[in-house]
Amino acid sequence: MAENVTEKNAEELIEEIQNRPKQERNIECKRILVPTDGSGQAFKAVNQAIEMARATGAEMTVMMAVDLNRNISAFEQVSMSGYIPAELKVAAFQFLADLMHVIPPEVNAHTRVEIGDPGECIADVAEEEESDLIVMGCRGFGTIRSLLVGSVSNYVMKHVNCPVLLVKGMPDDWDEEDNFIVNKGKE
Repeated sequence: MAENVTEKNAEELIEEIQNRPKQERNIECKRILVPTDGSGQAFKAVNQAIEMARATGAEMTVMMAVDLNRNISAFEQVSMSGYIPAELKVAAFQFLADLMHVIPPEVNAHTRVEIGDPGECIADVAEEEESDLIVMGCRGFGTIRSLLVGSVSNYVMKHVNCPVLLVKGMPDDWDEEDNFIVNKGKE
């Protein structure tokens, strides 16, 4: 007898849940931050962000962080007394200007170049621009290497208040060495 009551209660509960009025859940996305380092993974993330911006009408901020620690030796940093080499900033702006040609005109997008640690720059820009979503590539180095080297995507996920979409893999028109394949499929 107890089994019948339990089955009946479960069936009634399922029916009640199924008959509840549907609640609309609008997920709003007005600002998408897309950090890039010029890699194939980052380019794939840009493409994903473009599709999301089209679907939601969100504005995209495509940014690049110039990491002086990777590009300039410690001695050069001290001897320059805080001077940021113009060539690094110009190269970053040029790269982003070229990348803007990939973004369709119907997608509202702008660029930013920041100087500093990439993870910290991304977190700061996300907060400053009140980003609703960050879409970024990840290299997938694995647990050991990311523990030793650190991971920008791990840092970002721990230090931002908005969702982070990590896009894995390479675009179809890039090779394993992270190079764009110009004549793919035109043999």
